[in-house]
Amino acid sequence: MILRRPEDGTRLLVPQPSHALLSGQMMAAWGAPGFARPEPAPEVILAAEQHDIAWLPWETAPTLDPETGLPHAFTGLGAAVHAPMWARGVEVARAAWGLWPALLISLHGTRIYTQYMRPERLPADDQAAIDRNAAKEAALQADWIAKLGVAHDQVERNSALIAVTDALSLALCFADPDKAGEAPMEDGSTRKMRLVRQGTCRWSLDPWPFRDSALTVRCEAIRLPAETRWTDEETMRGDLRGAAWSTLAETLVPG
Repeated sequence: MILRRPEDGTRLLVPQPSHALLSGQMMAAWGAPGFARPEPAPEVILAAEQHDIAWLPWETAPTLDPETGLPHAFTGLGAAVHAPMWARGVEVARAAWGLWPALLISLHGTRIYTQYMRPERLPADDQAAIDRNAAKEAALQADWIAKLGVAHDQVERNSALIAVTDALSLALCFADPDKAGEAPMEDGSTRKMRLVRQGTCRWSLDPWPFRDSALTVRCEAIRLPAETRWTDEETMRGDLRGAAWSTLAETLVPG
C-alpha cells in the first residue's frame, strides 16, 4: 500500500494494484516519436496494468504497522514477506494471461530485488527469500523467452517500459517528482524523466512520451482523516473495508 503524505486534512491510501492501473493507462498512451514503444502492445499494456498482481491478497487483509498506527507501506515490508507473494503473482499471471505478461511481471520483480534493493544490507531471511526468488524466476524467464522466440533487446525494452511507467505512477501516487525514472528511447538510449508539480493534480513532464498533448490518469484510493491511527489490526481491516474511496486523478502535460 502507498501512504501519501496528508494534504488538506486527509490522507490517501493507494493499494498497489490501484497504483498499477495508472501504469497501464500510461502504457496505453505511450509512443511519442523517438520513444521505444510497447510491442506486442496489448500484452505489454496488460503487464503494466497488472504488474503488482502479487499484492492482491495482501491488500485484502493489510497488516498493521505498530510504529505508525497505519497499514504497512509496501516499502516497510521485507522480502521475506513479499518475495513469495511475487512468485505466486507470476504464477497467476502465467495461468491467466500467458507468457508475455507473466514474463514482464517476473522481470519487474527481478528489477525490484536487484536494482531497487541492496540484498547484502538486508536481514538474512530477506536475503534468502531474494535468492530463492532469483533462482526460480531466472529459470522461468529463460524458458519463456525461448518459447516466445523473441530477441533479448525486445524483452529488455518492454521491461524498461514497465519500469518507467511504474516509476511515474509511484511519483504521482506519492506526490514525489523525484521518483519519475528513465524512459527507453527508440535508438536504445535512455532519457531521465523530469516531473514538476504545476499545482493540485497537475504535473509537467519532460521529455514528453505520450502520443496526445495531455494525459489524465485516474485510480481509486482510500481517503481517511489525516489523524487516523489504529492499535488493533482486525479493527483496522474492518474500518478500511468500510472507508470512503475517492478518485485520484492526475493530469500530465509537456514540460
